[in-house]
Order: sequence, then structure tokens, then C-alpha cells
Amino acid sequence: MILHKPTKKLFKNRKEAKSYFGVSYYHKMEKENTDLLFINSNHMATNGFNKEELHGNNKTDK
Repeated sequence: MILHKPTKKLFKNRKEAKSYFGVSYYHKMEKENTDLLFINSNHMATNGFNKEELHGNNKTDK
């Protein structure tokens, strides 16, 4: 999975991200290595984002 940090939009693969952003802009982001976070689908590596932020589940326990 690929996370676009500024928008917190998740993509299943590079093909989806390229079609969303356009090939040229996607390659620019990938080369600069700033706005994209590559996540291994076997285990979630969030690097500063918690799981609730990624999926929008901001539930509180009472």
C-alpha cells in the first residue's frame, strides 16, 4: 500500500497512485521521497500516523 502523506489517501498499488496523480508527478514524488509512504500490507508500519488516523476511526472508549 502507498500512503500520500498530505492527503492521507491510501492506494493499493503504484498503478492506482500513478493514475490518480499522473505518471510524471508520481515519479517526481517517488524520486524526492517526501510525500509518499510505502506500507507493507502484511503488517502496518505507520511512521507517525496511528491506525485510527489512517482509517478515520476516531472512536473513544467510555
